[in-house]
Amino acid sequence: MPVDPDPPSDPVSPADAVSPDHAVSPADRSTALDAIRAAFPALLWESAQWIDEGWDHVVVMLHECRGADSLGHRDLVFRFPMDEQALAQLPHEVAVLEHLSAGVDAAIPLYSHVPPDGGFAGYPLVCGDRLTPDLLRSLPTTDRTMIAGQLGSLLAALHGADTSGPPLDRVPDSYQPENLDFVRGIVANDLSAVFTEDEMRTAREICDEVAALQSTLLPRVLLHNDVYVRHLYWDRRTSPGRLGLIDFTDMCLGDPAVDFAELYEYGPRFVDEVLARYVGRIDETFLDRAWTYQRFAGLYMVVGHLYYGEETWEYARATFDRCRSPRRPLD
Repeated sequence: MPVDPDPPSDPVSPADAVSPDHAVSPADRSTALDAIRAAFPALLWESAQWIDEGWDHVVVMLHECRGADSLGHRDLVFRFPMDEQALAQLPHEVAVLEHLSAGVDAAIPLYSHVPPDGGFAGYPLVCGDRLTPDLLRSLPTTDRTMIAGQLGSLLAALHGADTSGPPLDRVPDSYQPENLDFVRGIVANDLSAVFTEDEMRTAREICDEVAALQSTLLPRVLLHNDVYVRHLYWDRRTSPGRLGLIDFTDMCLGDPAVDFAELYEYGPRFVDEVLARYVGRIDETFLDRAWTYQRFAGLYMVVGHLYYGEETWEYARATFDRCRSPRRPLD
């Protein structure tokens, strides 16, 4: 995730940090809905559902849409950037997703509602249930196999995309160096307030391992850069089922192993299943690199909780604890 260039001067305590379900104010909700009505006056809907768990966008889902401006879609998702970086990225994200859509079988956002003045944009809902570890475990083997196959194919399509021409030639380089500098500063100055000395050693070790990878010549491909539970969906209403991946805001160019990192939340067996169906540049260090990036994501989640109030302390701590071992889990 991109670093806030001007983070708060003091981290938030675990007890005081805002949960990921902090509400959008009624005034902000009204402003957003007014903006949608102004841009698409022939769009009507029965209900609006607000999604407040993102780092850089406020999202509203409009259900039972109708009218000429619905373009025939029953459910629409509108995203409102919360900072200048996300706002500047939005038109490029729209163009990239349109460019990629013809080459992928999985469902990805395809923006259908882009007002001329910008500021927000909408797309037909990517259907399905959020692909939590519990859901994946509950599915029959045939579904698990399809999910691994579709995800492996999707990542291969992203990583194999030609980034030399528009619009992919404007995708930025990885944010990871800036993220590492940010995290290292917090580790050095603030993290000891909530971490034991042993945990501090682990945090410093993770930072050193990521720095070592950054100094290594590695493949450089188009990354989604945030492939994890909140962005993966499984639609069982179709036959066969269909995988969905949302939120391409953080896409960048970097090591393909990054997009496998947070799949370890589903367990190493699932990572292996996805990799077996992935056609891309793989070497003997690929999964070890993915595990290092997973460890860094766990540390970053703690930092994100303390500084931005995102995620719950329990979830951030559980993620960090799951990733503490320097040895990649094998089963």
